[in-house]
Amino acid sequence: MNKLLNKLKENKLTLIASLPENTYEMAKIAWESGVDAIKVHVSVFHNASHNNFGPLSENREVFERILKDSPVPVGVVAGGSPEQAEVLIDQLVEMGFDFISLYAHHTPASFFVKHGANNFLSINSSYSYEEIQSLLDGQFADFLELSIIDKEEYGSRLNARDLSNYRHIASMSSTPTVLPTQKLILPQDISVLAKTGIKALMVGAVVYGKDPEKIRTIMTEFRKEIDKL
Repeated sequence: MNKLLNKLKENKLTLIASLPENTYEMAKIAWESGVDAIKVHVSVFHNASHNNFGPLSENREVFERILKDSPVPVGVVAGGSPEQAEVLIDQLVEMGFDFISLYAHHTPASFFVKHGANNFLSINSSYSYEEIQSLLDGQFADFLELSIIDKEEYGSRLNARDLSNYRHIASMSSTPTVLPTQKLILPQDISVLAKTGIKALMVGAVVYGKDPEKIRTIMTEFRKEIDKL
């Protein structure tokens, strides 16, 4: 697969849309707005969107349609536990997803002997400095998502301390780092975010909610700012 991985290596900054709902309409709006990749979810509660994403049986049809038509790589969050993920991974890889996204503590050991999709590992605010360091050398993660903001701070404005933390991790990492919008990040922040060394910005519900047209407007603005880099 490796489509997203190749984009992260080629682009100054890659733009990913994390969909707040698994709908074809939202996916289509995202790729029409110029995103480089799309992420959907299955069998997991999503804290930022407050959406409970159902099982694969409920989402297979829309996933297959998105995968068939999308001009950009599509990845998926594969559940909220190692047990769920282990059941889902083979099916999702067979469907054609480019990357599988999981918190490191939700990723079964068996995933590292499987082939066909990149491993999009996430860390959260509970991870120690030593744990984070051990994930930065590319031995386990193809990408590392920096979901390091406490839930109580979701939606608050991006600040200098956040930038410092992102820069510190990205500067040590041989693995491409992806920043999700747990904080309120605006298109005008792109130039300073690029200076932190992150390789991708993944925009989601904290920034655009669940309004399809707001997704179109905001992602188009992010695309314009990234293209200026």
